[in-house]
Amino acid sequence: MPNVFSCRETLAIALGGRMTPYSTLPSRQFWKTGVTPFTSCTIEEIYSPKWPIEGLRIATAGSCFAQEIARALRDRKYNVLDVEPPPSGVSGKLANRFGFGLYSARHGNIYTSRHLLQLTREATGELEIQPQHYLWQKDGRFYDAFRPTVEPSGLPTSEEVVLQRRDHLSRFRSLLSQCDLFIFTLGLTEAWFHKATGLVYQTAPGVSAGKFSDDVHVFRNLTFVEILQDMLSFRNIARRMNPEMRFLLTVSPVPLTATAESRHVLVSTVRSKSTLRAVAGELSETFDDIDYFPSYELLSTPFLGEALFEQNKRTVQRAGVEAVMRSFFAAHEGVETKTKPEVFGTKTSEEVVCEDALLEAFAPQ
Repeated sequence: MPNVFSCRETLAIALGGRMTPYSTLPSRQFWKTGVTPFTSCTIEEIYSPKWPIEGLRIATAGSCFAQEIARALRDRKYNVLDVEPPPSGVSGKLANRFGFGLYSARHGNIYTSRHLLQLTREATGELEIQPQHYLWQKDGRFYDAFRPTVEPSGLPTSEEVVLQRRDHLSRFRSLLSQCDLFIFTLGLTEAWFHKATGLVYQTAPGVSAGKFSDDVHVFRNLTFVEILQDMLSFRNIARRMNPEMRFLLTVSPVPLTATAESRHVLVSTVRSKSTLRAVAGELSETFDDIDYFPSYELLSTPFLGEALFEQNKRTVQRAGVEAVMRSFFAAHEGVETKTKPEVFGTKTSEEVVCEDALLEAFAPQ
């Protein structure tokens, strides 16, 4: 029977036994052995943490998918900070509906790098925003334009919005000063701005509150350079307050609900996610204090088997969320010896608070 050589052996013979830079690389660095045998639920060694997170005081922020990360950390008894907890007696879905318990502060989803930088500059006193620039109205009620959904029905007076915002900024500043690790999920590149001031909103004016005007508001799609500079500026401010702070970046795998660009939403989604992934890679490869976890790759590439999205091709299935979390915690030394997570009941996708999903209401019927 003729000898059958593997491609690797055949290549080695053809090279006369010579060593190449690829001769001694581990299995994970070859497509055949690192990807082909696996699915999103079974893939191994896709993440190599730069440092352990055990014992760190952790802050979480970002787009909707970041809520899943925060919840998984809490379930496993990691020290996830909450500087803006709900009032006594309010918990669960009701607390989440009012922006409590989703992140380490009550800022709601932070979809863009510019929003994160703006909040940080405002909280640390580098930026002063006059109330007339963040007061929105709807049906006689008042809203904070930078987090309009944390009070779903608004507040009765503008003064209450101002007082709430001042308190929120103080708490976010304290979060930056005390956290050891800031986890941020990059979500979108598209954003709406106030023309005269350059202030960025969480969502488009008129979606949840406020009133849109072409004369007052402008759409922009942030570029790689702009997002990179935003994140560098955020890092600089945060580390001035807290020199030992580290950062862990992820990219949300959730596609855009809608695009304001004049093109197909799929093209805009790939453009957005590719840009964010490139920024995260640039930062994590440049700085020892910035790490990247590939949640995006686990869920949004076609190479790991059946897609882990619901029928709308946008909402991540529970199996997908759990696969991502398993990969993350399995990579961190000691996680298997921790106390088993407390069971709170499965959190469904509908319970994740995501303002971006409101745009579906504007799709043609």
